[in-house]
Amino acid sequence: MIKSSKIILKKFIYRYTSIPSVIDTLRRKELAILNPQQWDDRNDRYFMQLYQEYRGAKGLYGLCAAMRTETYHHWRVFTGGSGGACIVLKRGLLEEYLEATSEKPSMPVTNVRFGKVEYLRLSDVGRIDQKDMMQLPFLKRIGFADEEEFRIVIETSADQQGAIYIECPLEWIDKIYINPWLPQQQAESLKDTLKEIDGCNNLDIRRSHLIDSSTWKNAGDRAFGKEPAKKLAARPRPKRPRVTAKK
Repeated sequence: MIKSSKIILKKFIYRYTSIPSVIDTLRRKELAILNPQQWDDRNDRYFMQLYQEYRGAKGLYGLCAAMRTETYHHWRVFTGGSGGACIVLKRGLLEEYLEATSEKPSMPVTNVRFGKVEYLRLSDVGRIDQKDMMQLPFLKRIGFADEEEFRIVIETSADQQGAIYIECPLEWIDKIYINPWLPQQQAESLKDTLKEIDGCNNLDIRRSHLIDSSTWKNAGDRAFGKEPAKKLAARPRPKRPRVTAKK
């Protein structure tokens, strides 16, 4: 019997998002930090609103990511359907940038904070008081603990917008996972399309096998005494002609 162990991966940050957001990130070489009033969790939104009022910030923005490798929960909740992806960011490089930006913010940014989210039981939240106001953006209910969330919070002196951007050079991206529910042929087409973006040809982009792993299935076959299925060689996909504008 094999005992499972929980491995906490601290080297990477997992940003689950939509395909349009991935394209936006790759084209701009920047990460969108969003208006938290667009978030689903109303408790979270309310704490962010209180924090913004407490700080007197005209604009407040947040980015939510995970500190653990992919889970069914993350894919279903944060991407939905088959149209999402996960950008795996190198945590050390991102935090170095955030640290430097927090020490010398440039207008309209007035404050940059980042770190792990702390999860509280409903019976414990009543103990927070004014001395905990600075922690409000990093507190959530215990029911969200499986997210193991890493959060970026940015305050600005400019009026609230839908999003602001921070740097995200391609060198900060370890890999990109495509949603496991997207059919393989479509995933390959999407992969090719993303790699056509300037500078992205060498990016590691792959479809997640969380729900359809040949390694997992082959282990079951061996346990059963069954010959593992042979993997069929993929047929080469025809190259799409590039259209160039006439001068």
